[in-house]
Amino acid sequence: MKKTSKIAGVILAGGKNARIGGKSKAFIQLNDKSFLTIITSILEQLFNDIIIVTNNPSEYTALKNNYSIITDKIKGIGPLGGINAALYHCSAEAIFVVPCDMPYLKKEVIEKVIEVYNKSDCDAMIPRMGSFIEPLHAIYKKTTLNILQSFINETRDYRIRGFLKLINVQYMEMEDNELNRKAFTNINTHEDFERISA
Repeated sequence: MKKTSKIAGVILAGGKNARIGGKSKAFIQLNDKSFLTIITSILEQLFNDIIIVTNNPSEYTALKNNYSIITDKIKGIGPLGGINAALYHCSAEAIFVVPCDMPYLKKEVIEKVIEVYNKSDCDAMIPRMGSFIEPLHAIYKKTTLNILQSFINETRDYRIRGFLKLINVQYMEMEDNELNRKAFTNINTHEDFERISA
């Protein structure tokens, strides 16, 4: 698959849950590479534009790549704040969103999401395995920005699922297998990290 300018790759690297032991998850090392390096190396193969959303932009000033480093426009509301900031900032038609703590991201899985999205007219393309959905490994159209901002301004419930009820979501059915489960694995605790690095 050729790189696209139609969709921007977005890494969510901010928020209270983006750190383990005071260290940003983006810079945790796995097999001598940081999570950020692992994730960006995949996204760079697929997207011309990469955006990193973080509440600590100074941590990313040493990056030599031409990434856009931005902060949440509305802080303290979790991943929706990052999605909102990325949609506001991007010039692409849509964004592919992934958190900084998903080091087993698979290029093949993202390509499938893009392929199905390109054949649809949905507002968001979200993978689903059985009853499990992964809204942070998904594509969101820029045209949803106004709906998202209204949702944020009018509610104190900042869960992504609430926003999804307001837009045209297409769920991409995925086989429940080890490859896909691993691709969606988040590292939230020391125990999670010890388990994957064992």
